[in-house]
Amino acid sequence: MKYETIKTIILTFLVLTSIVLTWGLWTYHPKYDVMQNDEYIQHISVSNTQVDTAMIVQPSQIFIHKNNAHYGMIEEEEINALLKEMKKWTFDDFENISTTIPKGNFLSFLHGRGKIEIVYPDDIPIDIYRAIFQIEDKGIKRVSFDRIIIPVEKQEDISVYFVSTNNRRVYKAVASNVSFAEIERLYDEKADKYPRYFAYNISETKSIFLPEKEVTLSRLQYYTDELDPDKFKEALFSDPSFVKKDLLTFGEEYTDGSRLMDVDFLQRLLLYVNPAAQNTMNRTSEEDSNLIQRSIDFVNEHGGWTDMYHFAEWDHEERKVIFRLSMNNYPVFNDYGMSEIVQTWGDNEPIKYQRPLFRLEIPDRVSVPMKLLSGHEVIEKLQKIKGFKKELVNWITVGYELVKDPEREKVIILKPAWFYLYGGTWREVPMEELNKERGGNVNGLE
Repeated sequence: MKYETIKTIILTFLVLTSIVLTWGLWTYHPKYDVMQNDEYIQHISVSNTQVDTAMIVQPSQIFIHKNNAHYGMIEEEEINALLKEMKKWTFDDFENISTTIPKGNFLSFLHGRGKIEIVYPDDIPIDIYRAIFQIEDKGIKRVSFDRIIIPVEKQEDISVYFVSTNNRRVYKAVASNVSFAEIERLYDEKADKYPRYFAYNISETKSIFLPEKEVTLSRLQYYTDELDPDKFKEALFSDPSFVKKDLLTFGEEYTDGSRLMDVDFLQRLLLYVNPAAQNTMNRTSEEDSNLIQRSIDFVNEHGGWTDMYHFAEWDHEERKVIFRLSMNNYPVFNDYGMSEIVQTWGDNEPIKYQRPLFRLEIPDRVSVPMKLLSGHEVIEKLQKIKGFKKELVNWITVGYELVKDPEREKVIILKPAWFYLYGGTWREVPMEELNKERGGNVNGLE
């Protein structure tokens, strides 16, 4: 009887212990440390390249207006020499003088003789200029400019103008510590040796400068090096250990249940999407003005500047920033996005990030010079396009079209061509033979 009692007590104790342990397992919530995205970005690097803002935000054109003629600087080395000189200057005492320049005099103010005009591809916030040049004036905020006008005046301190052509906004600044030797050398000794340009007037406040003569540019070929998608997975996902990888017909898909990364093997592109990143309207203009710098820093953090990319454009409403591949200081275009790094931002992190998954590694020795149309011939061809409206032209430039070699998988071809930005979309100017064959109506603008 005593033995049965002891056995019952032991059995009851074991049952109670089991119940307690089971309850503990059901209700236990371990405390995991939240692993922030930037922790991974700091430790995972696609390449060892780090760039500063001045390397990414570059002028698209520089003109010297002299004696009623216009000359374009096209040599990268000379452009860099001028910018290096300007970085020694100090800009201060900004003053808004927009109302003092009548609308009818705006173009002559920009392009009048005795001026050097530095043109950027889009309006750039003043804080980006602060990261490039020495701007002492702390009071100037929340304004953007797309060009800098330097009057050729031999003085110790000169007036330099920061201009937004889209908004017809002009700020005068005082530039000190100016060594005038470089400016004089450009204007007096070198300008006449540069290619001559002419103004194609879009409106009474906007003109585009194009070369008078034909342009010769070489067709280039590059062997490419593939970038590892797994490194981007490690850098972009909050916790890569939770990421699931699926094979697709022509690519791969990575997801952790909330974020998605698609790898397209055909176009050799990566698309990262984070729908959870909030995009509210409760933002200050100062936050928007930092968007370009945040985009540069984001790519820097995981070593994503694998080739020479330059800032191309941004949309502060959509919070979208585009960087375009540059070769020999000319922009590179591709219909599928193979030459662009594009970011669309929420409040604190990217909602979308698209980029190439290759780098241009070894140049092929085959380099074929190609003769392109003159600026006058380009305008002639555009005006023959059915439904063409001059006022919708935003930009016209020489550049390269990036195409895949049909016979060699890892070879990229860069073909020189004319391009124009029309109604917000980049298009290639139809070549002569195509124009004759199709009656001048080759790119669907109608």
